[in-house]
Amino acid sequence: MRRKQFRHEHKYYLTPGNADILRRRVHSLLCRDRHSNGAYRISSLYFDDMYDTCLHEKQSGVFVRDKWRMRWYNDSLDPVHLERKHKEGELGHKQHDRVSQEQYHRLCAGDMSVAAGQAGAVWEAFYQLHCLRRLRPVVTVIYEREAFSYAPGNVRVTFDSGLRAAVPGSAVSLPVCDGLTILELKYDSFLPSVVGSLLSGLQFTQLALSKYVMARHALMDCGFA
Repeated sequence: MRRKQFRHEHKYYLTPGNADILRRRVHSLLCRDRHSNGAYRISSLYFDDMYDTCLHEKQSGVFVRDKWRMRWYNDSLDPVHLERKHKEGELGHKQHDRVSQEQYHRLCAGDMSVAAGQAGAVWEAFYQLHCLRRLRPVVTVIYEREAFSYAPGNVRVTFDSGLRAAVPGSAVSLPVCDGLTILELKYDSFLPSVVGSLLSGLQFTQLALSKYVMARHALMDCGFA
């Protein structure tokens, strides 16, 4: 069996001023993501069970936890992936399986039976969990991302902005933490000092809540469960 590759993951709030400064620093050293020429849109449909276990585990700081989502890019449904994000503290590991357009539409509509009999470790685990705890789509999270990479340490730095939340299936979305940028820093076993130095002299607020949790609360504040 292939060994899981865990990565260090840190998230921070950035004010507009700090975001501009850090973006210029990062651009001078790191390469842009090879899959994009600039910013791109990420959409993620998150699933939770009837007890909102994923929501409560994150808010309570549970050390070992999973998140389940379906993700696509730039409003295109080619490709779409079903993802399992496993976290152990600040270490994370992600697995995914491909989703067809028919499967995408059925999952968006809450038809979890489409997962029955699908090949792939993520599909199988997703359906097993659904049979135990009745998964359902709960929120769509949308944002713009700029991504940069640095080969030593397999470093990835991303700037996420324009975070919005939508009820699954709705074309209307609500702003979340409007005006702020979220910095994500990911790396394997070590962070090169040259990358760490880019962060010096700036004030950061570590992000305690995930985009998923913030988006759920944005909907709840507007009367959506």
